[in-house]
Amino acid sequence: MTGTSMTVTVDGGPKTSGENGAVILAAGAGSRLGHRPKCLLELDGTALIHRQIQAIRALGEIEITVVLGHHCHLIAPALEDQPVTVVYQPNDQHSQSESVRLGVSALPSEVKNILICPSDLPLLNAEDYQAVFKIFKTRAPSIHFVGPEVAGIPGHPVIFDSQVIEKILSGDPTFGSGAWRTSSKTTTLRWQTANNHYIFDIDSEEDRRQFEAETMRKLQWPDAVS
Repeated sequence: MTGTSMTVTVDGGPKTSGENGAVILAAGAGSRLGHRPKCLLELDGTALIHRQIQAIRALGEIEITVVLGHHCHLIAPALEDQPVTVVYQPNDQHSQSESVRLGVSALPSEVKNILICPSDLPLLNAEDYQAVFKIFKTRAPSIHFVGPEVAGIPGHPVIFDSQVIEKILSGDPTFGSGAWRTSSKTTTLRWQTANNHYIFDIDSEEDRRQFEAETMRKLQWPDAVS
């Protein structure tokens, strides 16, 4: 897509307001998966992006923004009945930090804590989100960013407070990329966990086959994108 960004509120239920928000990143091209939208892969008959939305909503009152770009013509219709705000990444060649900034800027100003998650982690569930949120809620006052780490591998979702939000909105490219985890060891918490749900993403057909072999569960394309 090219042009200016657009914001669309999808009417899937009553809007809520509170201090917590979430941004789901779904703007990628899926080049290693035949240029198909990873978030529409279905596990147990449910699209991955729907599973993410359900898991996040289990946290309680929370605003959710989904960032689309490539494949928006396929993904947007799947979000029409979901209680989310959809924003469109206007550039074909965009960085993750740009998508994060776009998603963060679309959340209400009263949001003070934001979860960020890609849409291609099939094993993430409500309990996984709740565990990260619990660590964040019990963090030391000096900590402004919390992200899971499994055997040295950084995972998702991550969560941060208003101090990081301000840096993202200022255009600081560090915040919104992988560099933010190590940008300040005194203000970030890399939560150590053995839960591989936080790192098992689907980037290629090999990943999809590995997932099915290890879990004995089918991860399939819907007819519209198969």
